[in-house]
Amino acid sequence: PPNPPPPDVPGVEKSVPNFEKLSVREQLAVHRKKEACADCHRSIDPWGIALERYDAIGLQREKTARRKKPVSAETILPGNYEISGLADLQKYLLKERREQFAKALVTKLLTYALGRSLKLADEPLIEELSAKFAKDDYRLSGLMENIVMSGPFLSR
Repeated sequence: PPNPPPPDVPGVEKSVPNFEKLSVREQLAVHRKKEACADCHRSIDPWGIALERYDAIGLQREKTARRKKPVSAETILPGNYEISGLADLQKYLLKERREQFAKALVTKLLTYALGRSLKLADEPLIEELSAKFAKDDYRLSGLMENIVMSGPFLSR
């Protein structure tokens, strides 16, 4: 996760009139204007905006819950890759970041399966599982089988 905001940075809501009436996209744009916030938000906001058509529990929506503002999932990812929503995000991840996404998935599933945080000593297993996952054409069932057959899982 990103570092917490600096303690001396006042909330944006307090400095912008009618902030609560702005759309999420507009609020984020205002937030990025603050120098102390811009660096992190420039890199994390596009990913969140791409998922804006989904609420906190994953249901699709056309408007925000509280403000009833229309949602827009159009954004620009790193490398000036324009997307609009989940389908485009999926295409981007498969085309531009397949290995990185696969390794992140392996890491998260392994963490869950082992019931503990991973350690540096787990890195060779992550690499091995990631390589097998790719060789198996990214089949989730194969990854799950490899995780449950791994030494750390069997000896937990």
